[in-house]
Amino acid sequence: MILVPLEIPAALYYFYEVKRLFISCFLFFCFQSKHAPAQNIAGVINSYYKVTHVIPAQNGVRLNNVAGLSVGDRVIILQMKGAVIESSLSSSFGNVSSIGSAGLYEWGRICAFLNDTVVLEKALVHLYETGQAVQLVRVPVFSDVTVTGTLRAEEWNPVTETGGVLALEASGVITLHAGMSADSAGFKGGALFYNTTNRCGPRNGWAYTQTQASAPNLGGAPKGEGIARFVSGLAYGRGKQASGGGGANVDNTGGGGGGNYGGGGQGGNKANAGICNATTPGVGGLSLSGFGYMPGNTRVFMGGGGGCGEMNNIYNDPYPAGTPGGDGGGLLFVKCRELVGNGHRLSANGAQGVNPGLPVKTEAAGDGAGGGGAGGVVVLDVELFSGVLTIEANGAPGGNAGFQSQCPGPGGGGGGGVVWSRLVLPPGVSTSVAGGTAGIIKNAPAHDPPCELQPNGAVAGASGAVLSGYLPPEGVLDNCGAVLARGSLLHWSGQRVAEQVRLTWRWDKDHIPARVQLERKPVSGPARVIAGWEQSLTTDMNFLDSWQHPAAYRLIYHTADGRVFYSAYIQPAPLRPFNLQVHPNPADNQLFLALPMNVQANAVVRIFDVKGQLRLEEKLRLANRTTLVSVPVDALPPGLYIIEVQSNGMLYHSRFVRR
Repeated sequence: MILVPLEIPAALYYFYEVKRLFISCFLFFCFQSKHAPAQNIAGVINSYYKVTHVIPAQNGVRLNNVAGLSVGDRVIILQMKGAVIESSLSSSFGNVSSIGSAGLYEWGRICAFLNDTVVLEKALVHLYETGQAVQLVRVPVFSDVTVTGTLRAEEWNPVTETGGVLALEASGVITLHAGMSADSAGFKGGALFYNTTNRCGPRNGWAYTQTQASAPNLGGAPKGEGIARFVSGLAYGRGKQASGGGGANVDNTGGGGGGNYGGGGQGGNKANAGICNATTPGVGGLSLSGFGYMPGNTRVFMGGGGGCGEMNNIYNDPYPAGTPGGDGGGLLFVKCRELVGNGHRLSANGAQGVNPGLPVKTEAAGDGAGGGGAGGVVVLDVELFSGVLTIEANGAPGGNAGFQSQCPGPGGGGGGGVVWSRLVLPPGVSTSVAGGTAGIIKNAPAHDPPCELQPNGAVAGASGAVLSGYLPPEGVLDNCGAVLARGSLLHWSGQRVAEQVRLTWRWDKDHIPARVQLERKPVSGPARVIAGWEQSLTTDMNFLDSWQHPAAYRLIYHTADGRVFYSAYIQPAPLRPFNLQVHPNPADNQLFLALPMNVQANAVVRIFDVKGQLRLEEKLRLANRTTLVSVPVDALPPGLYIIEVQSNGMLYHSRFVRR
């Protein structure tokens, strides 16, 4: 017996194969989701990149490097600075006159790379100013994940203008066996500065030069960093630096606290010194509550740095006797379905300034103390909270100060930050967004100064806010396919001019393709390539096609690595003609044209008979903005004619009679 195999129709065969594959994959993924262990993480999990250009035409951003990034990576783009401040030498120094794009940010996903340009899956929501500290942060994404060691934000680096952000995302559960911290990862406090100026010289300056040798009697300490760039040469002195606290002025006053949602507190005065008493402490950093933190204005800001205390004594060479300003808190983003707290903490607290040469590193020993850093921001895009959890974005206390019977100025407290969640937080989640307390004059029982244990004019930072209703900013249109289709093409257009079609296009200067073809597709009939370029391709290109019938055009371009891209089809429309004044009409041997003023260089004159046949063409070379020109028509037989003038992409026409 011969067995003949049963023949199965191809369509039915593929149906069974696809069904079998679907069932296998379904069982595999079900097994994986039930039995795959959660990943363990600790330490710094983000990577940071400086954005050098924003390229809307490519829906992307160009980075200082793309090492470590991959297609599919989740990212956040943030602008850290950009506010414009008042710089008049008065108490208004540091007020925000324009917020610019400071604090804007959005989530995204990488869909492709064009060399060092990251192409994003969705169109950008915001406009960013790349000269104002824009960064891209890579965000790791997990299914279920366990935090086994403290997660930390890399500290903000004011030189590279990156860092200060801790962010992670999970499609499932994040379980805390340790906390997450963006403490002191924000804007930098005013650095330690030993002042050698005249101790009782001018003291009221709101801003001073950084190089005191150029003004030896101006004594002011460094301001804390904030959402505005330092004004060149005016980074010292008691005026605030937007959200950064002001640096204290002579003699030995305290620095101002940094600001965020809550404003920073003013520093303390120097008193009971006999000479050089001073009431010129640093001003607290601004409250930013009116510049963001609301639906439709989803800006977030790192905590402002505290101002440095004023100091003129060396305590432990090379360390002076005061304290610097404290760093602000950074930004912490958590996105997941469920967050299991287990009694741990999420925090973005500000910090006190530290002087390593002092017995108590955060307390001044004879000179002014620095202001506390402001709290940062904790953002929670979480659907369900389980267990006990503490969330903090506190401002730091101002530094304490003291010296025998004298009363140098303590530091002002840093302002409180923000805890911002999608949902109202449940009872098991406790929050704290307090402003930092004002520093005080330290206990000196052997001397008992009258200001002992008093702030001596220093002020606490204002409280921050706990908010709900957070919605993550992210584009809604999947634009990746369109971007990749455009590739490096920045401009592509066409226009019909008389009997020709002028096509123009422009490439990104850093991504000019290796080969280009131009394709024409008539209304009826197949498309075909009508021109091509393989050498001497330039940024701006054009082509004139003499095809006189309706047609669509597209570009086909090839990269050096063999990829092929296609532009969108365009169908150039005819120019709309404008009326042209001619005289005399009827004409004998000469026809005079009154050309518009914008016809200044070259023009082409064409005369057609009533049957549409071209009877005369003349190129005009116009000089000195001539607007009245003559055209010889003596060679034309008597009759009715149409005259057209084409110049600068415009078309002018009229009718005349040759008699």
